[in-house]
Amino acid sequence: MFDDDALLKKIRDHFQLPAFAGLNRVQHEEDPDDLRIVYKATTADGRSYAVRMMSNPYSTLEDLAGQASLCGLLSGGGLNVPSRLYGSDGRPYLTLSWNGREVWATVETWLPGKEPESLTIALAEQAGEWLGAMHRLAGQASAPIPFTSGSPWSLFGPEDELDQDAQALENALRASAAEPLPVGEVFALYRQKRSKLRACWPKLPGGPVQGDFSLNNLLVDENGRLCGVIDFHLAGTDVFVGHLAGEASFLAYAADKEEGAETPEELGDRYLNALLSGYERSRPLNTRERSVLNDLIVVRRAFACYQVDDVLGDLKAGRMEQVNRQLQRMLVYLNKDYCPAFPR
Repeated sequence: MFDDDALLKKIRDHFQLPAFAGLNRVQHEEDPDDLRIVYKATTADGRSYAVRMMSNPYSTLEDLAGQASLCGLLSGGGLNVPSRLYGSDGRPYLTLSWNGREVWATVETWLPGKEPESLTIALAEQAGEWLGAMHRLAGQASAPIPFTSGSPWSLFGPEDELDQDAQALENALRASAAEPLPVGEVFALYRQKRSKLRACWPKLPGGPVQGDFSLNNLLVDENGRLCGVIDFHLAGTDVFVGHLAGEASFLAYAADKEEGAETPEELGDRYLNALLSGYERSRPLNTRERSVLNDLIVVRRAFACYQVDDVLGDLKAGRMEQVNRQLQRMLVYLNKDYCPAFPR
């Protein structure tokens, strides 16, 4: 349990907080490699804070400083994001020993609002507007914000999760009884699009991004309007249009949504259009970004983590007919025009 008086006192003293009048644990996830504990703490003067204790192998102390700086930049630009507190040593974190492991603690303002139950078209448009505003503000930063890592959506780096998933899937498919022709077509198209993206990647604008713009990190008010964005623990640097493609495609096709009369694919297309339209109202894409957006979306759709997991699961279970159907679906994604208004 985290409600340890000595540990709490260390955190309070470091961040120069009065005694907590209320303390509610809202999350506790623990495994051998990762720890995530979050409390809502209320002080006697009525202020509320999110007290986090985490062990994240992907974040460095420099990343923690970058997260705090990014929150400050976005808050200063008028966006409602948490403000990280700085400790008595001028740092926005405290390193601790907990149950024999080194962890870090942060404290940030608690934002009012609630998680939306599902994504609506109106909320999708607002999410796009906020994401565009976050990228615009990050691109206007007067000084670079220090990060040692990219966002979870980053391509062409040491932690390129999309390419790792694609390679794992290709190896499994080529060692299986899957039809060789669609396997070859899928990965030939993937490499073609990846080669085009790699060639222009250094010329695309980028900077610090929040990294996890998922439905559970969006807050809405009593009218269902987006009123805040939380959870910057996966923040890092990225190409803005790459981050947009990853977040928008996941929200449009994988998040819980209000149902419509369309097929699931048509419904996802409508939500994607709403997200992209909202984004461009805050930060219009330049010509080069527009030229690569469709290729970014098609590889995200074809090799989304849930898509890869489904194919690998079917392979393991020997459901080869389903595997071959999935391959045909991936070919549809890789050849689809998701952005007909933009040049390809």
